[in-house]
Amino acid sequence: MTKNRLFYNIEEKEQASMLHCFHSMMKNYSDGEIICFYSSQDMGIGIVEKGTACVIHNLPSGSRTILEHLEEGDIFGQLFYFHAAKENITVEAASDCVIRYIDYEHLIKRCGNACAHHSQLVSNVLLMVQEKTQRICEHLEVLSQRSTRERLISYFHILARQKGRNTFLLPFTISALADYLSVDRSAMSRELGKMKNEGIIRMEKRKVTLL
Repeated sequence: MTKNRLFYNIEEKEQASMLHCFHSMMKNYSDGEIICFYSSQDMGIGIVEKGTACVIHNLPSGSRTILEHLEEGDIFGQLFYFHAAKENITVEAASDCVIRYIDYEHLIKRCGNACAHHSQLVSNVLLMVQEKTQRICEHLEVLSQRSTRERLISYFHILARQKGRNTFLLPFTISALADYLSVDRSAMSRELGKMKNEGIIRMEKRKVTLL
């Protein structure tokens, strides 16, 4: 899936040379393992080849907020959070995963061969960045809601819109969902119970239906 997006409209024979040109490498990570710290000076751009991961904002108090849930084909890197305190941001594996790294400097600089597939790859990455920016804006929309219920409903509507139906699977555990919504876990569980009793949602583990 990732390769299809990253190398869209690029011949397969060109891909190996491009990966070498961009100093690309792949690494495997286990569930729960820290993939990288945003304070690292040479992390480049990461792309999730397989599995899932989360971008997490950690505070000295011990609290944490999930900034993003990353699935196959998603992209991450320092350029998306240049305004934040990078020492507090990490990327962690939410399952066993494979990450492809691309050197940022080689990506933005025109290669000596001025090859057309270089331009195509940059265009593909920009489209991935555009999709990522949209998801960040959706998350900000959710966090702008004042109450726990409003945040839940806002997020559920976004997931329903993405799936094109009122029934969908949460990409998080309930615990991680509270971190993503930046709300108290116990208060959120109580609110979910009220929403089920009031007929607003039907919920079976991570399967949610908006009624």
